Amino acid sequence: MQGLLLRLSTLDADAESAVRVIAYFDSLLRDHVSVPVLLAATARLAQCPVGLFDAATGRRTRTSPGGAVDTPATSPAEVRELSSGLGSVWMEREGAAHGLDEIVLERYAAAAEVTLERAAALAQAGQDPALVELVLSAETGEAERARALRLLGFSPSAPLQALAIALPSGNGLAAGLRTMGHQVREARIGDTEAVLVATNLSDSALPDGARVGIGPALPGTRAAESWAGARTALRFTGPHDRVMRWSELGALALFADLPEAAPAGLADVRAMERLGDEATAAVRALCLAGSIRGAATAMHLHHSSMAARIARAEAALGFSLADAPGRLRAHLALALVRLRANSATGRTPA
Repeated sequence: MQGLLLRLSTLDADAESAVRVIAYFDSLLRDHVSVPVLLAATARLAQCPVGLFDAATGRRTRTSPGGAVDTPATSPAEVRELSSGLGSVWMEREGAAHGLDEIVLERYAAAAEVTLERAAALAQAGQDPALVELVLSAETGEAERARALRLLGFSPSAPLQALAIALPSGNGLAAGLRTMGHQVREARIGDTEAVLVATNLSDSALPDGARVGIGPALPGTRAAESWAGARTALRFTGPHDRVMRWSELGALALFADLPEAAPAGLADVRAMERLGDEATAAVRALCLAGSIRGAATAMHLHHSSMAARIARAEAALGFSLADAPGRLRAHLALALVRLRANSATGRTPA
């Protein structure tokens, strides 16, 4: 800082702007911004693409002033090396350099060093969400994923399971798993909490209330596949099916790739959506139990009461639930109703 202030005396008219640059980066550091936020903020300030090479993960990231992010294969020839072998940073300005470019680059480098050191400390404690996102991204290369897994404390060859947890009901679930002795790493991705677990979880390990999609147990190098399965499974959850495993979806998983309008065009789905809660619960119980008596026992109802509810549901649906094909048809309609509800913001799954 003292060195920069000494240099400012030679800038005269630009001195005030230079001081603002220093204050800008100091503010970012006070806010404990992440590496992606630092890159985006620097690109907006410089009004040109900026990049960063993270030596710990081997990843290069370039961000434009508009927010676009890509991964260049190599760094430009002119880069500013960071201390302690943390990596390097650069700016990619076309044409003549701006009078403040040197100060921006210097403060950017200093901020990058602090930010990367903080990220490394979080990684050692297994708390760096950026590393979790790197592991789960389908665009991450094999070497990058392996490095990120090791930084998170996982072996790349050991089996991992990804969980997709609906927020806000899933808040704290990862902490609960951790207190039970599970090795857990987590990150918030959009409106979903992503969790990596180094075990094959049983349903009893999950607390009541949260909607959870569980991906298949795969080697850490295939964590992105487990995450994709977990997200698909989450879309089929609802109030009565709060935990869904990818391995249990079977052929239902194919419907997740349908255009959103396709299920809405099915008469069975529209009819199921019009059923009241009581009738929907009765249909679901019958599909699970396979008989009126079994469904009545599950819902603690008299046999005749359950039969009456099913009869009303059959009238509304327009088909019989007395045989296996009819119940399969209803089961599929229920699943598609949940899929539609989870694809529409603010709707409650059936």
